Amino acid sequence: MIPCYLSFMKSSDHEEPDEFLQVQVPAITKRDLGHRAVEAREPIRLIVLRALAAYGVPVPADAIADRRRRPR
Repeated sequence: MIPCYLSFMKSSDHEEPDEFLQVQVPAITKRDLGHRAVEAREPIRLIVLRALAAYGVPVPADAIADRRRRPR
């Protein structure tokens, strides 16, 4: 069998732009994510990216960062 390498499976050294991903989740799931985000004081995006990384989906380490500007 010959391995098939798809472009989305390759890790790249150059930075790729973020893309939008929209999913529908049960209301209770969204509420829980919202509660966790408030408790951790971080965006839902970070929680979801960490969960995807824990599941084995490749997520660049620098993508798991808060992109909001911090007050000085």
